[in-house]
This record gives sequence, C-alpha cells and structure tokens, in this order.
Amino acid sequence: MGNNNATTTTTSTTATLQKEEKDDDDTTPSSSSSTALSQALLLKQQAQQLREEANNQAKALQEQKDHQLALQNSKIDSWIDDLLVQYQVDDDTQLLHSVDQVLCRLRDDRYSKEQVQKIFKRICETGPPQSRSRCSPIMELFVDAVGKLDEVERDENPNKRWTGKIERELRKKLFAMDWGIELQDEDDEGNPWKLR
Repeated sequence: MGNNNATTTTTSTTATLQKEEKDDDDTTPSSSSSTALSQALLLKQQAQQLREEANNQAKALQEQKDHQLALQNSKIDSWIDDLLVQYQVDDDTQLLHSVDQVLCRLRDDRYSKEQVQKIFKRICETGPPQSRSRCSPIMELFVDAVGKLDEVERDENPNKRWTGKIERELRKKLFAMDWGIELQDEDDEGNPWKLR
C-alpha cells in the first residue's frame, strides 16, 4: 500500500514537472519575441534622438555662421560708406568721394590688401553685375583710387600694409567677369590664375 502511494506521488510529481516544462516551452518564444520588439523600439527611439541632436547641432552651427557673416558684411559695408560715399541722397542715389579723396583714405586709414579684396567682393554682391565693360560708378571709383595708390612709391607711402599691384588683380577679376568667370583671390592656395 505504501509502495502504491510512493508510486502515485512520483508519477504526480513527474507529471507536474512535465507540465511546467511544457508551460515554459509554450511561453519562451513569446517572451523572446516581446523582448526583441522592445529592444528594437528602444534602438529606434535612440536613433531618432541622435538624429534630432545632430540636426539641432547643425542648425545651431549654421545660425552661428550666418550671424558671423552678417557681422562681417556689416563691417565691410561700413568701410564702403566711410571710404567711398560722401552723402547718401536716398536709397538709390549716393554722392561719392573723388578719386583723390578715396586714395587719401586708403593711405591714411591704413587699408590692407585683404580689406580691399573684401570691399571689391562686397560691391559685387550688393550692386549690379560688374565687369570690365560694365562697371558701376562706385566700383570704377574704388578701382581707380586703388590704382593711384599703387603708383605711389613704397618709401613715400605711409601705409606700409599696402603691397602694391592690387589694381591689376581687381581689373583682372573684372575682365574675367566679362566672360562669366569668377576668379579666386590672388593669395588663395592652388589658384591657377595667380600672378607671378
């Protein structure tokens, strides 16, 4: 009788273990699938966050560049007004200085070649299309004054930042613009048009 009870108990225990193993077998695939799905969703969220952070950083960098460019352009515009414009009649009309007056400002205010190149570029950006055959009055005044200062002997020129031969570079650019060509600045590395 005791043996029968032991046999019954053993059989019951074995059946219970088999049932639990069967239950585990039934739930494992579902749990693995749920875990994989959760991980995939988490990775997707992380990737989205990284994209948003990258976009925000790119936007902030572009805004910083735009701000710096606006400041630089404002500074160059002030150079143009001080150097070339005697009186602003209205939005479309300006009374310009004479060539000799501009020459004196270039010399006495110690303008450099880099500043001259920036002014030239800014006039091209903000004014009508420029070229050797179609120069605006303000561009013609500017280049003529630069040329006159180029003619001053270096030992007679108090502006020691002036390197000379700047007019030639500007007229070369204007000539190229007649043909729709935009030349790099003379000092740019790798410039095939660099004067020797």
